[in-house]
Amino acid sequence: MRSNRFETSDWADRHRRNLATRHTHQDALTNREFDRLLKACEQLPEPQRFEARLICLMAGRLGLRAGEIAHTNIEWIDWDRKLIRIPEREDCNCGYCRRQAHQEAKHNRDLSFPQAMRSRWRPKTVASARVIPFDVSLRVGLCIDRFADHYSEFPKSRSTINRRVGEAAEHSELSGRVYPHCLRATAASFHSYRGVPPVPLQALMGWSDLSTAQKYIRISGSVTARAVRHAHHR
Repeated sequence: MRSNRFETSDWADRHRRNLATRHTHQDALTNREFDRLLKACEQLPEPQRFEARLICLMAGRLGLRAGEIAHTNIEWIDWDRKLIRIPEREDCNCGYCRRQAHQEAKHNRDLSFPQAMRSRWRPKTVASARVIPFDVSLRVGLCIDRFADHYSEFPKSRSTINRRVGEAAEHSELSGRVYPHCLRATAASFHSYRGVPPVPLQALMGWSDLSTAQKYIRISGSVTARAVRHAHHR
């Protein structure tokens, strides 16, 4: 009897902690809030203005992670099919990748720093290597065009992405927390409300587990681009 009582108490404690934990999908912005954030980007001086807008659209409408944005280059863009292709691996020697490689080598005796660097950069999971259609809206497409006209690769570091989002958020005067990963949740919510089903949504966002997509509303499959475009242009 005593054992059952303790087990019940442990379960109740875990349940209370879970309720108290705030998940990223709870911080997703509404369409109105997202528009306010984009307008706030216009209050920044150039080139911060364009950088902030590009980051907000790539994260908040295309669902790219901050690390993916930081490593974006024009070789990823398929102009004929209007797709961004995130590769399984990309050669990179940036400060962020070097720090990650140092950490891997430090915690793995069988791995040297040069060996760790050979696998840099790579996306978060195997599922993160994916294709993302960027013609879901005119303003996203125009922003990608402008990026390609001026840069061969994203011009700033991973930490700058956090700063640019923070600067735009400060000017927007939104009440909740605004950070790069909540913009990914914003993208997931945006597409799910437009009717993109659970497996294409999972593929679009690069999630390993379908249950993550089910938090937003269902999707799937190899026809991600067609499903997303159908949802937006029907």
